[in-house]
Amino acid sequence: MGVLLPAVTPASSARPAAAASACTPRIALVDPDATEATRCLASRLDGWKRGRLSAIGQQLNVSNRDYLTPLSLLEPDHVSVVGFDVGELALGETYSFPDPPLQNLLRLAQEGAVLTASWHAVNPHTAAPSDDRTWHDLAALLDGGTPEAQAYWADYDRMLALFLRLQSGDGGRYPPAAVVFRPLHEANGNWFWWGRPKPSVYRAVWARMQAEAVQAGVHNIVWAYSFAARAGSWVMHPENLVPAHVDLAGIDSYDPEAGRGNGADRLDLRGYSDVADQVARMTITEAGPHGSARGLWDPAVITRTVQAARVRPLWSMLWFDDGTGADGITGKKQISSLVGGPAWLHSCPNGLCSLS
Repeated sequence: MGVLLPAVTPASSARPAAAASACTPRIALVDPDATEATRCLASRLDGWKRGRLSAIGQQLNVSNRDYLTPLSLLEPDHVSVVGFDVGELALGETYSFPDPPLQNLLRLAQEGAVLTASWHAVNPHTAAPSDDRTWHDLAALLDGGTPEAQAYWADYDRMLALFLRLQSGDGGRYPPAAVVFRPLHEANGNWFWWGRPKPSVYRAVWARMQAEAVQAGVHNIVWAYSFAARAGSWVMHPENLVPAHVDLAGIDSYDPEAGRGNGADRLDLRGYSDVADQVARMTITEAGPHGSARGLWDPAVITRTVQAARVRPLWSMLWFDDGTGADGITGKKQISSLVGGPAWLHSCPNGLCSLS
């Protein structure tokens, strides 16, 4: 969309002047004070769009000691987009891993990877994981007097502190990095505590998150609205939840492997075009199989499907392996574990596929 976010000036200091930049995105960013790294990231994405290129991405579990394995198993090939969850990063930074995850993310960005972050925020009422819907009053986050609002915004402050470390290159140890951040993702579905909200409430919480980031001095975010494919009536129309100010949008689309009629590999794009009517930069923020025990899912179906649909996502990102697949949701998901996955990546030089 590229509409400018209203300025929020910290009470203790004047708003910083925007620095001169060698990078000028074709589509203006939400944050008028975006850092040089952020403007250059957006310019790079706009260059992919102009060149009809679509990157391949891999999500990492940065709260696991072996978080780099999904990438090392692909060598000498490499992906162009690396995903992580900022809540998992907060945990990973407390585990004394030999290779600190935040510094490795900065190293990957220095080597050319686009970083993108989700946030599976805990339920602020129950402190249970994000899929706990015993409480799901998103409007309570807009009332500063509620315990849920206090818990949520305090947790968000911890996430912003990590973005600040990325913004500074961890105090100058690395070049500064920008991040594509997709908070409150898949809100049009009914499986997270923030799911299926009133659109005006969802947009207000999003706006508050953007304002809080500015207040904290965080200017390295490319703001991304990430929605679920509209696989059925239980999933809201994603175009009804598009935030007022957003830089990018993307669909999360998983292909069920269990049950009759699910043998063919598919990519469900229902809802993609409806959001693309409002947002110029589009991606496939998550894709892959659900419930795959053996990895019998070929991600080349992604390229075939987007070409047939005549859409050009800036990237397609696959998740990491997260279970046995017996529950119909977890299973083999990462590129290295899927039939055809390494060959698909190898067919796209430098992790960039050319779309006609």
